[in-house]
Amino acid sequence: MHCLNLKITYSCTNKCSFCFSSYLKKEQISMTNLLSAVKKGAENGCDELVLSGGEPTLEPERIIELLKLAESLNYQKYIIQTNGAGLATNHKLVAFLDSLARNKDLHISFSVHGCDSKTHDLMSRKKGAFETLMKAFYNISQSNCKIYTNTVITTVNVNQLDSIAEMLLAFKPDFMQFSMLHLETPTELSVSMSDSVRAVKRLGKKYDLKLIKTEGIPYCLLHGMECCVGESFWPNILDLYNSDNKYFSDFKQLDYGMRKKLQDCTKCIFNSICMGVWKEHYEEFCSFNIHPIC
Repeated sequence: MHCLNLKITYSCTNKCSFCFSSYLKKEQISMTNLLSAVKKGAENGCDELVLSGGEPTLEPERIIELLKLAESLNYQKYIIQTNGAGLATNHKLVAFLDSLARNKDLHISFSVHGCDSKTHDLMSRKKGAFETLMKAFYNISQSNCKIYTNTVITTVNVNQLDSIAEMLLAFKPDFMQFSMLHLETPTELSVSMSDSVRAVKRLGKKYDLKLIKTEGIPYCLLHGMECCVGESFWPNILDLYNSDNKYFSDFKQLDYGMRKKLQDCTKCIFNSICMGVWKEHYEEFCSFNIHPIC
């Protein structure tokens, strides 16, 4: 598919210290330009629309208007990335999404940091964040919307991934994604790639591999779990609109220096579809003395 990822706001109810876009929280994005971006996406051939932020459900009317426009332009798939804030109490928004999901592929992608309020609220730096998330999960689970989840692996939750997965299974997600922490400068939450991979492999021994996806972990580190590399399921082409008048066509993280690969990666059978590692994990990745998969 050809996807347009549309940042519709940078405001957020949570204050996650590991959020890579928190520095943009005062950035204003006009609705006029958002509508223009959806139209440009359609002209470029986009058939998938991702609404993200910030916290997009803080702008329910924007979501509704943007999705209505996308429907008129024949988009086929929708994903809303959220911490659940607006889906816990805004029944009008939930009802609209439920109605749209009866005929279209619509996924709600929830950010889940822990299996309980202690861990999730600590990482969200927002008291009550977990309770809000659970209410949103319940509301969406009663709708026609499908569910994705994403958990950023940190020192706080790296040993709780099993418990997080167990909790999430009750909501019957299409998949549960576990992502490498992506920060320019390491913090107390930064966990090594080796520890993250070990935690993910433990999940692979316990759960159906079809349910598990990763982000930021290359194929060579997931031997026997190569089918879990989440980037394999990303759209073929990604367009990105992340602030006013900044539309990127065919955006590639490698091209923008966000990720890196070894020189020997060109010899690997997965090279054409592998996106490498986040640049801040590259030094550790080099130390593994990885050999290309042939």
